[in-house]
Amino acid sequence: MVFLPVVDVRADESIRLVQKKLQALGYYKGKVDGASGSMTNAAIRRFQLAQNLKVTGELNHQTLAKLGVDRPAPAPDYNTIGRFFAGGPFARAEANFQVETLRQIQQILAAGGFYAGPHNGMPSPAFVAALKEWQVAQGISPSGRMDSSTATKMALH
Repeated sequence: MVFLPVVDVRADESIRLVQKKLQALGYYKGKVDGASGSMTNAAIRRFQLAQNLKVTGELNHQTLAKLGVDRPAPAPDYNTIGRFFAGGPFARAEANFQVETLRQIQQILAAGGFYAGPHNGMPSPAFVAALKEWQVAQGISPSGRMDSSTATKMALH
């Protein structure tokens, strides 16, 4: 399996989702990049005006609700991610590489029927439990972390 560590974890996933929705509705013509800027704010204002919402250009609760966005996506918790990789082969990898690796692990676990949660690059209790279950099924000590044995068995290099 080949990893491409080209991931911009600084881009806000909630902004990216809002941009996609506003673009589909015809309010946003810019690049869907997750970065808030003047074009995104103007599109939000146009949407708010058309929906008879208070026009602020900000993503307030009412605007998110009208767009069907439940809540902003949480930012990666790099302390939790660091603990997940501690002592393993990716412990010193850059944060964006670790987040992308976590997404790929979530996809591997989901494909094997072990994990049904989001593929967001963030470890959660459900994700760790799924990884432990996978590790047991593979005959690996269930650490719930990305240790060398797990990385080798998943063919992560």
